[in-house]
Amino acid sequence: MADNQGSPESPHERPAGAGGQERQEAPAGSGGQEGSPPGAAEAGPAGGPGPLLADLARLRRRTRAARHAYWFPLILFGLLTCGAAPLYVAAAAPQASGAHAFGPQPILLGGTPSGMGTFYIGWYWAAALVGGYLLTLLWYRRHARRAGVWTPARGYLITGVVLTAAVLVIPPLTGWWVPVLALVWLPFGDLWVRGTLAFLIIAAGLWVLARAERSRALAVIALVYTAAALLASLYNVENIVFRLGWIPESAFAWQLTVLPGALLPAAVLLLAGCGAFLAQRTRRSTA
Repeated sequence: MADNQGSPESPHERPAGAGGQERQEAPAGSGGQEGSPPGAAEAGPAGGPGPLLADLARLRRRTRAARHAYWFPLILFGLLTCGAAPLYVAAAAPQASGAHAFGPQPILLGGTPSGMGTFYIGWYWAAALVGGYLLTLLWYRRHARRAGVWTPARGYLITGVVLTAAVLVIPPLTGWWVPVLALVWLPFGDLWVRGTLAFLIIAAGLWVLARAERSRALAVIALVYTAAALLASLYNVENIVFRLGWIPESAFAWQLTVLPGALLPAAVLLLAGCGAFLAQRTRRSTA
């Protein structure tokens, strides 16, 4: 009788294949399956969504990095701005009495006073803007074929070409058929009187390109460049150089005082473009 009423066997005394008690003592997160490897519950069936989402996020970052090719338009328009510097110096030369521009000129791109210097500046920027935007579109198409990722740069091209065409045709239309158009550009003379409106057209294109690239870095570059373009358009940047101690002593030296305002936006583009190029090369080498 004493033997029949003995204490039941403890779980540790049962054979390994007893089954029932061992399933009750399985860890809470094991899902009731014996012999499951550690972490199987966390991973879930087929590895779970966690690693898959991480891989997708990593692939998305690599895709965006491969799509970024905005160093080219930055350096291109920086060089085009440097190419206009001699024209700004020539336009700053004292005009002879009664001198005026020959033929029609794009006054919004060339600035005032009207003369041979501003004539060349205006038409230079008309050609440089259209050509620069077209070259950028061709560059992105070539980059898409090489990288296998397409950047929608058509909006960038449309923005630049439409703005350039608008500033070319609005002043003539104002004088010939639609005088009311003067309200569109005459009240904003401070933005174009120095012949720097092209800088703001470049800035508008950079904002559109930053959205197409989905690049925060390019958006920051566009912000800095826009600030530099507005400073060159609304302020005589040479005053800063004068405060640093530069005192021109000849007529030609006075002509050179226009260079700080012309080259400040160019420096922003060139520095940003070189930095973007080096960053892209680094990403490719570590990929």
